[in-house]
Amino acid sequence: MSLVAIVGAGEIGAAAARAIALRSRIASVRLIDAKESIAAGKALDLMQSGPVRGFDTRIESGADLSGACGAEAIVIADPVGSDAWAGESALGMLRRLQALGCLERSVLVFAGAGHRALMQQGFADLGLSRRRVVGSAAEALASTARALVAAEAHSAPHQVMLTVIGAPPDRIVVPWTEASIGGHSISAMLTAPQLRQVERRLRGLWPPGPNALGTAAALFAEAVLVGSRRLFSAFVSLDRDNGTQAPVCAWPVSIGSTGLARVSVPVLTERDRVIVDGVLE
Repeated sequence: MSLVAIVGAGEIGAAAARAIALRSRIASVRLIDAKESIAAGKALDLMQSGPVRGFDTRIESGADLSGACGAEAIVIADPVGSDAWAGESALGMLRRLQALGCLERSVLVFAGAGHRALMQQGFADLGLSRRRVVGSAAEALASTARALVAAEAHSAPHQVMLTVIGAPPDRIVVPWTEASIGGHSISAMLTAPQLRQVERRLRGLWPPGPNALGTAAALFAEAVLVGSRRLFSAFVSLDRDNGTQAPVCAWPVSIGSTGLARVSVPVLTERDRVIVDGVLE
């Protein structure tokens, strides 16, 4: 049975569970939160909506982190009543998952907009596998960029293909030379001033809201469990050219059952390369 565990039944966690259920490609979702009664209420609400919305994904709940063991993907979301896992309590939660053996075969999906620092701590203090850890908030930002481009081009957002790289909100790069709308080069449909306007607006729209963050995490979890040919914008830790470990940043990758399946190398302008090099220093 395919299982995704979501640690934290706050707004992001509930949005992730809802998105997974609506796509109906994963058998079971488990919402885990210390405030078990609230997690149970949200799980029940989603289950009751199944016959209405036409999905049969099972939504469970629990309070113990051991419930995450055995899940192919573990989404680190937000506890009830909090914006997201952060600080020592978050690191302690990861230590507990590690001690329970939950992380040996699972892919960790960090869903929060502020989880870059937590991912960095996990790599440095806990020795987490960089291949099995990804952050999905960058894909929520890329989705925002697609919506902005679609509005400028008077097209549908699903026709826009692009990724974002860097460290939001200030050091964001969109590789426009590789972006397209309906299969056409974006530069043939939008002017350079329009693209700069999109970049300016994008910086002001970080962080994305809980629904965007939860939905992005759901797509990542689905890619782990059932596969995907899609190129995602993900927070990852890459190797520098000299072989050392770079800070966590957004980068285009594909995701599979073991986490990172492929890292794409986008074509960058000189301006973009300066920004990216500053992030990777």
